[in-house]
Amino acid sequence: MAGAENLLLVGGGLAAGAICAAIAIAPAVAERGGRLPISTGIVLILVAVFAVGILSSLAAMVAATKTPLLEALRTD
Repeated sequence: MAGAENLLLVGGGLAAGAICAAIAIAPAVAERGGRLPISTGIVLILVAVFAVGILSSLAAMVAATKTPLLEALRTD
C-alpha cells in the first residue's frame, strides 16, 4: 500500500510539474510561432526523475521496515 501511495505521489507531482512548466513557457513559444519543445531528451529526463523518485522511496521503505519498531518507539 505504501508503494502504491509513493507511486501515485511521485507520478502526480511529476505530472503537475511538467504541466506547470509547459504552461509557463507556452507564451514565449507562441510568441515565436513555434510549438512546445517536446523531444527525446525531455522524455528521458522525466523518466529518470520518475525512476529516481520511485527507487528512493523504495529504499526508504526497505530501511523503515528493517528498523525494529518496538525498540524505536521505546527510545522516543
